[in-house]
Amino acid sequence: MTTTPSPFTIHAGALLASTPASTTATAFNEALAAYGLCLPIVPLRAEVTLAELVACNSGGRYRLQSGPIGRYVRAATLERDGKLLTIGGPTLKRATGYNLHRALAGQGVRLGTIRELTFNLRPLPAATALRLVRGPIERLLALADHLVVDGVGVRALAFDVAGMLLIELAGLPAVVERQSDAVARAATRAQLTLVTDSLNSWYHWEELAHRHTALPADQRLDVTLPRRALPDLIAACRALTGITIWGDAGVGSVHIGPLIDRTHYATVKAHVAALGGQPCTEFGPPPEPTFPSLVPATGVTEADPVRAMQQVVGKRFLIHHPDQLAVYGQDASIAQPNGLPLAVALPATTDEVAALMRIAAAHRLPVVTRGAGSGLAGGSVPTAGSLVIGLNRMEQLAIDREQQVAHVGAGVITAELQRAAERVGLFYPPDPSSQTASTIGGNIACNAGGPRCLKYGVTADYVLGVTAVLADGTIVRYGDGFSGQGESNGLAQLLVGSEGTLAVITEATLRLIPLPRARRTTMAIFRTLHEACATVERIMASGLIPASLELMDDTTIAAVEAYLQIGLPRDAGALLLMLADGEPEAVDQEATALAELARTGGAERVVVARTAGDEANLWQARRVIAPALARIRPNRLGEDISVPVPQIAACVSRIKQVSAAYELPIVVFGHAGDGNLHPNILFDARNPGELARLWPCAEAIFAVALEMGGTLSGEHGIGTLKRPFVRQALGETQIAIQRAIKSHFDPEGRLNPGKVLP
Repeated sequence: MTTTPSPFTIHAGALLASTPASTTATAFNEALAAYGLCLPIVPLRAEVTLAELVACNSGGRYRLQSGPIGRYVRAATLERDGKLLTIGGPTLKRATGYNLHRALAGQGVRLGTIRELTFNLRPLPAATALRLVRGPIERLLALADHLVVDGVGVRALAFDVAGMLLIELAGLPAVVERQSDAVARAATRAQLTLVTDSLNSWYHWEELAHRHTALPADQRLDVTLPRRALPDLIAACRALTGITIWGDAGVGSVHIGPLIDRTHYATVKAHVAALGGQPCTEFGPPPEPTFPSLVPATGVTEADPVRAMQQVVGKRFLIHHPDQLAVYGQDASIAQPNGLPLAVALPATTDEVAALMRIAAAHRLPVVTRGAGSGLAGGSVPTAGSLVIGLNRMEQLAIDREQQVAHVGAGVITAELQRAAERVGLFYPPDPSSQTASTIGGNIACNAGGPRCLKYGVTADYVLGVTAVLADGTIVRYGDGFSGQGESNGLAQLLVGSEGTLAVITEATLRLIPLPRARRTTMAIFRTLHEACATVERIMASGLIPASLELMDDTTIAAVEAYLQIGLPRDAGALLLMLADGEPEAVDQEATALAELARTGGAERVVVARTAGDEANLWQARRVIAPALARIRPNRLGEDISVPVPQIAACVSRIKQVSAAYELPIVVFGHAGDGNLHPNILFDARNPGELARLWPCAEAIFAVALEMGGTLSGEHGIGTLKRPFVRQALGETQIAIQRAIKSHFDPEGRLNPGKVLP
């Protein structure tokens, strides 16, 4: 008797799985269920393949909670010109070159026929519940809006204008029970009817989806618009006879058809636009991506570019004295400029950025974009004679609590956005260590992450739309700003992580989520680094996904204790910081499980925070690593490799061998839960011997990461410092593709020259 080998490769401990692109999501999830995992994309049409879902960037039933499928794509193998090409890789975070695997979703780039896909996975919820509510559509939509704004934590909110709202809840049984009671009370207050037997209610929406997609493309509309505008659109559409109107009340997505009358079709489409809506790709791929067609600069008559730029931003905000220019010559890395820029302009609006870009185009000036200068890869170090555009004055910040988005300028400080969201009960999860200084524009440029990205994802997962200025001064807007399923969403994702080499991002619309109701941090101290790394793998294989899972090695612990004197054992081998957050019942259970897993893994001491003060003290140790290390050596080269989770222990062991071989201290800390390690090489720049060994040592670390299936950068980017190693990391084919993309956006190569691509 023979057995057929499984078409799936599942790495449960790494939360990754690979599958043929011709597989359906249903078949894929059936295989994952045996591991207690899932791809949280359940399409309304079970027969659709994963390749088709990626082409549309579909979200299926759970768009509200889980978003579209593009958030989960980690790698893809494509057939291109008769050859296979793999983009992305087996790591949860990847910031090495342009994120082609993310831009595949919604076909921001079309590189060939997708043959295989690798996805990031989520644990299966312990319990689910369906609640079907009937009543007038206006009151149903009001109920849906209340549940979203009030942070009830619903998984799905499917509506039919005929008078039905399907609510799905998921989580721990106790949480689902409590939330079900909240839904019942809200429905009663709204004088709506709660149907008790709702087990098979999704069948109705599956039938709607099949009928809708069977219509000719020119007889159906799929749109997304602000939730507050849903009643207006529905009222307008209900005046038409013979059409069906249904959708997702959680994300503001509406599907309308058949619209046989062309006048009616045009009228509804115009009404959608007037309400701020956009086409949605849930059931069909977007049109071919429109790469920019740049035009020569016109209308710039001033022969002196400095004088022309002063006319745009004013003398106060145009810096060109050599002493002042030197301030902008470095970022937080050790990268050095090759000369002073011509000028630094500090615009306040997108229009001013566009005017500056037209001047730069007319005078063929290189352009380098800069935020707070907190980058660690030399990405904003200026080119000699360039125009540096500092975006710090673009600080506009507006929170739309109802829609759960933030509209921000590129100069908004990350921590300011987080505080503004939390004041209204919302949450912006990306939290790079530089959050008190770094700007949103810089975070987008490098696709920053931070400790919380293990559970919540990186910056790209929260970008719903961007406003950017192209090399010729053209202003573009990519992304829908609602669900991440607009026709140009793939182009928005292409700009994320491009480090200013494709366009200057000036504004963004960012997704927010409900603020977790509870949180608890657990610290575990281990005798050896190997025990700590093995515990990380054990935790990830357990089905738990902590909000953060941070690692500090022995040298880091000793340095932090010398700096803070908070009682950390200086002879410890390693330390793990583990954060559980979410609903109170879930936090209690998860924190207990994490503590027990740490003890089972050999932890000598486990401390669970009981108060907000305890939390702050534990995380202070992680936040002060940088100044603490300065006491060991005056200089450090902070690296940012990312490796598959099962390789963490082996990778750290190899890095320690590299340290011994090059006689340079290397401390290892970082976001161990997602395999993103920050090996920091400590050195004294005044010591010629240490300087001579520095870059060979860094190259050896990169070689270890690549050998283990990892990448040069998880979140810091490439900039100038890692650029010499990109060819080894990506290969000639990928580099050629990325150069072709850059040539579309920047044919003269003036945007952040000498960065990212070799």
